[in-house]
Amino acid sequence: MTKKSIPIWLDCDPGNDDVFAILLVLFHPRFNLLGISTVHGNAPLHMTTHNTLGILDLLQVYNVKVYSGSSKPLSIPPHFAFGIHGTTGLGGVTLPKHTINQVTKDMDYIEAIRLAILENESEICLVCTGTLTNIYKLITKYPEVKDKIKYVAIMGGGFEFGNVTPYAEFNFHTDPHAAELVIHEFGNKVILTPLNLTHTVVATEYIRNQIYDKNKRSSNIRKFFRDILMFYGKAYAENFGMKQGPPLHDPLALYSLLPFVDDSFEEYGYKYVQQPIKVILDGEHQGETVKQQERETPGYI
Repeated sequence: MTKKSIPIWLDCDPGNDDVFAILLVLFHPRFNLLGISTVHGNAPLHMTTHNTLGILDLLQVYNVKVYSGSSKPLSIPPHFAFGIHGTTGLGGVTLPKHTINQVTKDMDYIEAIRLAILENESEICLVCTGTLTNIYKLITKYPEVKDKIKYVAIMGGGFEFGNVTPYAEFNFHTDPHAAELVIHEFGNKVILTPLNLTHTVVATEYIRNQIYDKNKRSSNIRKFFRDILMFYGKAYAENFGMKQGPPLHDPLALYSLLPFVDDSFEEYGYKYVQQPIKVILDGEHQGETVKQQERETPGYI
C-alpha cells in the first residue's frame, strides 16, 4: 500500500549541507515539497537564495516556488559561515550566475508559508535548516497558524558543545532570539536535531566514493555533490579536526520526521525524548541550548 506523502515547507540557508536536504525532500517518496523560503545564515540572503535556485536548476526541477526571506537576525548583527561553506555559501562548486528558476514574487514569504499551512492544515510540517528568523516572523504576525502545523523539525542547537563557539551551534547562535521564541511557542511540536546527533552522521571517504566514482558513477550531478563534500570535509578537518569526513547536519532534520509520522518506520539508531530547553540570548554563551525543568509543552530532542 502506498503511504501518504508528508507536506513539507523547507526553510533553509544553502549552505553545503542544505543542498543535501533539498535533494532529499525533492526525491524521497514520503515527502511532498510545497515550497522553499530562504534566510540569512551560512551566507547572505542573496547568496542562499541564488544557491537554492541554482540547485533546483541542476536537478532540473522547475515547479518549486522559492521565496526570499529575512536578510538579518532580529536584533543582532548578521554572522556568516564563509570559513565552512565558502565565499558563496557553496564551496568547491560553481553555479551559473543566471538561473532558470527565479524567486517567486506573487506574495511575500510570510504570506506564502501561511497559505501553505492553511491549505494543508494539521498535516504540514515545517523543516528548518537555517536560522529561525523567518519562522519567528511568521508566528509573530500570524500566531494562529501554530495550531495548524503538525511538527516543526529544526536542525539547531547542541548540548554541552558547539560549532561556532565552545557552547553554541551556528543556527541558534546567529539568531538566538528567534530560536528561543520558536522553540518555546511550538513546544512539543518541535523535533530538534542537535549537533549531538548530526556529528554521528559523517560523509566518509567511502560514502563520497559511493556518490561519485568516475569509473562507475560519473554524472555531473553526482560529481557536483561529491565536490561539495570534498570542500566541506576539508573545512571540517581544518577547523574541527574531523578528518573522517564532514557531518551532514541538515538532511537529518527531514529524516527525523519519519518516526513521528510513520508507526511502521524502523529503528534508525537513536531515540527522541521530550525535554524542555532554553536558548541563551547573549553573552559568552549566546545561542547555547540548555536543558530545563519540565514545563507543560516540552519539545523532542
